Amino acid sequence: MTRFKNNILMKNIIILLLSGGVSKAIGMIGKVIYTRTAGINVVGLYTLLTPTFMLIITITQFSFPISISKISAEDKYDNNMLLKTAYKLGFVIDLILIIIIMLSSNLIASFIHNNALVPAIRSICVIIPFVTISSVQRGFLHGKEDMFLPAVTSITEEIIKIILIVIFLPYAISISNVTAVIFIILFNVFMELSTIIILNKRVKRYVQKTHGNDKNILKDIIKISLPTTLIRLISSFGFFLEPIILTNTLLSMGYSSNYITLEYGIINSYIVPLLSFPSFFSLAIAAALLPNITKLYTNKKYNEFNRKLLKLMIISILVGVFCLAFILIFPNELLKLIYNVNLGINYIYLLGPFFLILYMQPTLSIALQAMGKTNKLFITSIVSLILKYSLLFILCKLGYGMNSLIYSIIIGIVITTLLVFIIVVKNLNKRT
Repeated sequence: MTRFKNNILMKNIIILLLSGGVSKAIGMIGKVIYTRTAGINVVGLYTLLTPTFMLIITITQFSFPISISKISAEDKYDNNMLLKTAYKLGFVIDLILIIIIMLSSNLIASFIHNNALVPAIRSICVIIPFVTISSVQRGFLHGKEDMFLPAVTSITEEIIKIILIVIFLPYAISISNVTAVIFIILFNVFMELSTIIILNKRVKRYVQKTHGNDKNILKDIIKISLPTTLIRLISSFGFFLEPIILTNTLLSMGYSSNYITLEYGIINSYIVPLLSFPSFFSLAIAAALLPNITKLYTNKKYNEFNRKLLKLMIISILVGVFCLAFILIFPNELLKLIYNVNLGINYIYLLGPFFLILYMQPTLSIALQAMGKTNKLFITSIVSLILKYSLLFILCKLGYGMNSLIYSIIIGIVITTLLVFIIVVKNLNKRT
């Protein structure tokens, strides 16, 4: 039986890795088509709106893919009631969020210094319910270790996006640039709707009609989703603070605005994305691992839980070592091939070795979520955020220049991973 379960886990990891790779490849093609079709003005407007858009989507999802996956894997509630409760909670959050967006759209537009984007901000409201439904469905099927169709939808969404861009975006641009941005946002409706249609039939296989209302379901969803969503919001807030702290402090130290903008762009647009790429494998392993180890922990099979966690952490590290070695050996060639630049190679050598630690984070975080310790991740994120950006400010003042950002990123990675590792080991020792 154990061997069969292991086969399911490995099969799901392979499915997620392959689908993720294909999705990223198609997405890259789509990005090329989008940028060439949209033109610099539309791309610029959409980029202005992207942080707001992503923040709204983060709140809308309310970490349902993680919380519903864990609860679904535990199999302690009726499936129908679990889905109904998740949808009801999601739609309450959606309604509140839509009202806030409609009332504050003018204020948001003034923050990004472009009042013409008010209609585009309001158009995000149309997407919100679809994102909620697809997020719950994905989480539910992941919890049942049924990964194939959710993996397929990540590919179909990218294909649909390309088709919509090719057919409708030129028409939207002919009307106005803002109309084009609205169309790009609304494309997500069709992408999410395709996912809902594909997943709905599979979800129904697990659902039987029942009656009743278990308040514990709502409590469990909020217990996992709230801290996980707050972690993501904290991360977004950190990214918001980073350029403000860096720019203002370095300017006060005599660095030019052009230098700061150029170097910051190199680090965040080329170096960090390149070094982060191997974490894609860790994230796929973690997504497949969550329902599997949740069942082990729920059934108090702690030794098997430990063995599986250790095994997949070793796999994540080995894959990370191979990918990182390739990046460190051929940094110039990779930068030229992917971004058509050869800037920032010195940053790759400084940051690279520490990203190996980062590749451990998804598996460790999933272990804490499986143990029901999501609140610990929230505390860890706050501690890491405070230390990282305090250090960034101090190092800038001490004259370390742009390396201040590099060292603060390193400290953020090390502190977060170390704290999560200590918490995981501490909780496992209590159980064994």
